[in-house]
Amino acid sequence: MDKNLELIQSEINNLNILSKMNNVDEIIKRSTILIKKYPKVYVFYNFLGQSLEKKNQIYEAEIVYNKSLELDPKNIFVLINLGRISRITNNLKRSEKLLKQALDIEPYNLFALLNYGELKIDQNNFNDAISIFEKIYNKNDNFQNIVMKLANTYSIIGEFKKAEDYLMLATKKTPELFSADYRLSNIINYDKKKDHQKRILEKIKDKKFDNLNKHPLYFALSKSYEDQKKYEQAFEYMVIANKERNKLVTNKPLRYEEFFLNKNKEIFSNFNFRENTNMKFYEKKLIFIVGLPRSGTTLLHQILSTHSQTIGIGESIILNVFFYKNLINDNFLKKINIQSLSEISLHLGEKYDYFESNKIKIDKAPSNFFWIGFILSIFPNSKIINIKRNLQDNCLSIYKNLFGGNRTEWTYDVSNIKKYLKIYKEMMSFWKTKFNDKIYEINYEDLVVNQETEIKNLLNFCNLKFEQNCLQHYKNKNPIKTVSINQSRRPIYKDSVELNLKYKKFSNLFKDI
Repeated sequence: MDKNLELIQSEINNLNILSKMNNVDEIIKRSTILIKKYPKVYVFYNFLGQSLEKKNQIYEAEIVYNKSLELDPKNIFVLINLGRISRITNNLKRSEKLLKQALDIEPYNLFALLNYGELKIDQNNFNDAISIFEKIYNKNDNFQNIVMKLANTYSIIGEFKKAEDYLMLATKKTPELFSADYRLSNIINYDKKKDHQKRILEKIKDKKFDNLNKHPLYFALSKSYEDQKKYEQAFEYMVIANKERNKLVTNKPLRYEEFFLNKNKEIFSNFNFRENTNMKFYEKKLIFIVGLPRSGTTLLHQILSTHSQTIGIGESIILNVFFYKNLINDNFLKKINIQSLSEISLHLGEKYDYFESNKIKIDKAPSNFFWIGFILSIFPNSKIINIKRNLQDNCLSIYKNLFGGNRTEWTYDVSNIKKYLKIYKEMMSFWKTKFNDKIYEINYEDLVVNQETEIKNLLNFCNLKFEQNCLQHYKNKNPIKTVSINQSRRPIYKDSVELNLKYKKFSNLFKDI
């Protein structure tokens, strides 16, 4: 064997050992050196890309994978990883192209199929996603928690019986997969069914799970006791759940949110982007629903997306992906002017056109409140609705739920919840001094008490004629991807109003709100 090849193979073996040890930093260091030494060996790019992903350095990983793809355009590993990253960064067209290329090479590559199924979910093509996941399940029913993928997709489209069957199967096949128990708790009413609650308690006591973080079980157990109106026990496990989940938080939550608050104030204090411009802007109507998490954004989304002229696209990542990437870039900030905003408008508008361009799109990502200044500058026909809720109820709802993604790491700590609340209030106060007449505010409690009037006023603000079916939003089959998956399929109910009063100890945690 060529001595050079021997050295390369030896380095690959070393990187494999480091990978098994999960020594990400050392892999990044070594593979970076090896790429400089052997710039045409794509395997080193793959190691580096994977490790950067683990560090959540997605854009850096994308650059590395692109270089690897240049070396070997038919490398299925790179095609799949780039396809996945393109989906995460909201480049859905490129993701589709890359994953199709991978599947052309290997039609039954399960990793390619899995990523293609997840892409279909982002495209709101849920039946296609289910077909793909079922194909994987029939090939290998243990592959990458495919049972969970099927259960979650059925939950999104409101087919709770099928979702429950798959989740039950998951809890039995893989008892340590506690996220299945939590998902199941969002579907089950424990006032009527108590068997699963008993199994959760048995798992918590089971010594073989002592080395695992059991936070999903504690969140599920808390929910089960709330269903049974045993609020003291519910709160006890709620506190344990958050403490356990918070142990997994490594970075400082809210560092970006604090930065964006200050940066928005700096950008928008003295500059009106929309004055005297002949530039082209995206002219189609968009509706943005903003607010705190668990404030009622999903309910508003269901109501408005029932209208014949609208389509709900759920919690879109379009704005968050773009502004998270660019607002921390000094070069981007220096170039903000009418022309650049026109280009941003058309670029982001094209992203919204990806979803059935003839209807008014409704984006209900709560954290879009950070981008209100930009929204009103780049989308002249947009409507912004801010939903507010009793803060004690809102904070309780945040505290008692398990969220996904690293942008919600702040939700498991009382002081961080208060800090986020302060950022939200300060940001909204600033926007109201600038754009008060362009932001419609609605109170969740008013909507619950006076449904028809509030919905008519809401539609009027959106320049939509009243339609009777908006009062029957719970019949809307629009997909729901959030933790509100079950509640928003019910008629408007009053159970959650002043729910915090049932939790006597809860008010001590948030007494200074």
